[in-house]
Amino acid sequence: MITDKNILAAESAYLGKVMSEIRDQLEAGVNAADRFKKDAIELQKDMWEEVKCRPTDLSDLDAPAMSWQFQADIANQARKYKFSYDTVLRLEKMLKNPYFGRIDFIEDGEGEAEKIYIGLGNLYSDGNTSILVYDWRAPISSMFYDHETGPCSYMSPMGAIYGRMLLKRQYKIENQQIVYMFDSDLRINDEMLQEILGKSTDSRMRTIVTSIQKEQNRVIRDDQTRVLIVQGPAGSGKTSIALHRAAYLLYRYRESIRSENILIFSPNHVFEDYISSVLPQLGEENISRSTFADFFSKLAGRGCHVETMNSHMEYILSGNPHPVRLKSIKLKASSIFPGIISKYAGYLESGRNIEFRGLNHGGSTIVPAEEIRKLFAEDYRYLPYIKRLNKLKQRLLYLVEPYVEARAKELLNSDLAEDISLNGKERKIAAAMRSKAEFEQIMNEIERMTAFDIVGLYKEMFRNIRSFVDSGMLPGPEIDSDHLDAAAAYTMRQLEDRFISYEDMAPVILLMISLGADSDVKAIKHVIIDEAQDYTPVQYEIIKRAFGHSNMTILGDINQSINSYMNIGSFEAAADIFGTKGTTVISLTKSYRSTKAIADFCNELLLTDNAAEQLDRSGNKPLVIKSTKDELFNRISDDIKSLRSEGHKLIAVICKNARQCRAYYEGLRKFSDISLITDHNEEYQGGTIIIPSYLAKGLEFDAVIVCTADARNYSGEEDRRLLYTVCSRALHELHLYYCDELTRFIKEMKMDLYQSSQ
Repeated sequence: MITDKNILAAESAYLGKVMSEIRDQLEAGVNAADRFKKDAIELQKDMWEEVKCRPTDLSDLDAPAMSWQFQADIANQARKYKFSYDTVLRLEKMLKNPYFGRIDFIEDGEGEAEKIYIGLGNLYSDGNTSILVYDWRAPISSMFYDHETGPCSYMSPMGAIYGRMLLKRQYKIENQQIVYMFDSDLRINDEMLQEILGKSTDSRMRTIVTSIQKEQNRVIRDDQTRVLIVQGPAGSGKTSIALHRAAYLLYRYRESIRSENILIFSPNHVFEDYISSVLPQLGEENISRSTFADFFSKLAGRGCHVETMNSHMEYILSGNPHPVRLKSIKLKASSIFPGIISKYAGYLESGRNIEFRGLNHGGSTIVPAEEIRKLFAEDYRYLPYIKRLNKLKQRLLYLVEPYVEARAKELLNSDLAEDISLNGKERKIAAAMRSKAEFEQIMNEIERMTAFDIVGLYKEMFRNIRSFVDSGMLPGPEIDSDHLDAAAAYTMRQLEDRFISYEDMAPVILLMISLGADSDVKAIKHVIIDEAQDYTPVQYEIIKRAFGHSNMTILGDINQSINSYMNIGSFEAAADIFGTKGTTVISLTKSYRSTKAIADFCNELLLTDNAAEQLDRSGNKPLVIKSTKDELFNRISDDIKSLRSEGHKLIAVICKNARQCRAYYEGLRKFSDISLITDHNEEYQGGTIIIPSYLAKGLEFDAVIVCTADARNYSGEEDRRLLYTVCSRALHELHLYYCDELTRFIKEMKMDLYQSSQ
């Protein structure tokens, strides 16, 4: 920490200059925003008073022209207001924390070093000729995160700039005063970093611009890789990196990329809410956020009931999933399933699933079967299956229409010619209706041949599943021929009632896309996939096809797979799907979330060599507590009160599934102010919550209470990663309760990694 009075005086003087400039610009911005808003309102009022809503003379074009001019002027004022309003918001943020870092950089060939102060946004002075503060995303600011004092460089729009960094300084500024400052070297000073990370967390994710590390900065600023896959341990900042990467892209490509051009796939709605404040904190508009299921749901079968991911997880974590369904899930989440769908789609494209029949009427053939087959298989081959069927339908209707019209004329001139009960118009209508009735069978035949029912087609694939499995495709004991037949029979039974299980939703969507279904994603230029370990090969194939024109950032941790039956298995497998050309896999190596004691406990759960480096932040060892069932709610309630008294604001009581959550909520609500988040209520307001394991992933809490650490809840190897994911949500305190027998995952650990309590 710097205590030199001369340095403090100089830095305080510069801070005063910056604060004065911010206040002046903020006042001007507020006045400008008010003026633009007032002008827009006045223009609207003038338009209503001066422009006629409906011209009395159709040749009078003055009123429409005047209306257009008013609308253009109003839109222009609205844009000015929006710009001023955004500027005000940015300056208000800078008023609280104008900058957090400084580097002194002397470019090669120059005689004097430039002092570069770094904050949330650019701050200009002297008519935009001087920069008092640089945006953290500016090219020159990258040196603050990437280099220590000494030789350094950065990539400018004109190319690489080389020089020397003479000084690197960090600040903590509160109430327009410097609380402290450090001169630091390669990484963000560990003392300051620990101070930042040691604070109580919030109900919404916060920015990390003051503590971005070199390996994180590399990911954030990578604008050359088309598909960037980032794997890292719990607490390595993957989600923060993803959002700061979005902010960087919006800054770097502000002329071509806007917030509506970026889409982030979130694991659930709780997580969507949790990350919603990061970009606004950085002065950017929020990007679109969606779950995979929500985004692609319109491509699933219409008139069907589709199981949600939450319901699926409840089934998986119920403790009694049906073995045949587990076989079905494993098949559909396997690496071979996209190939099965692809081969089936090719079979459909050939038309071999359609029985082409000639269209005949009155003993004569209108369109022979072979011509219909040729239209589909050859003439319209350039079209995908769905559009080909529609084209064929329109063509057949066109070919039949003259016969329908001719028959109507014939009826009009014969059977109906002498019908005096009808006038001329009524006879024409009657003739058309009778002709249409005579051709009803042909129309039905056209409908049959060109009908498209995705659920029916998907079901038919399973009826002949072995036909679409190439020899040698089955990987072995995990998925063998019997496995294939059992999964097929189970799926067909489910589809009888047009019920689409969650594991079938993505395959149905992939089949739809393979057959030419449109997904309106042209505006999306960059896709971010968070918690990407829980996506299957089929889901990755969908994303690859739907967003083939987009760049992608994919982030996850295989060790945090919450569904042992549905995941990618490895990110190398994901890279193979997208292709190695243009795809880069980056591994983050350091975790910043939990105390070292909690991190060591979590890593031991995995029974694997975890190479992640842990920030050495001290804290209590996890506490493993045995309780009787009668005392359990009282003890957890007392525990919550104690944690609150220690200053922990966000406390999560995590159960394995929602059914357990509801039971614990009823037991605890009488003792403590607590809210319930389940598969039916995903609103996250902070405070103390009860939440199922699968909705807690990606979130972090000051303290975590695992209230179901019994052997009956976490027993099979498929539960190991789930327990790791749950425990790794904790920043400062981790308590685990059990009543009967402790899960073997903890019993088999080294005793010195946790404390025991009776």
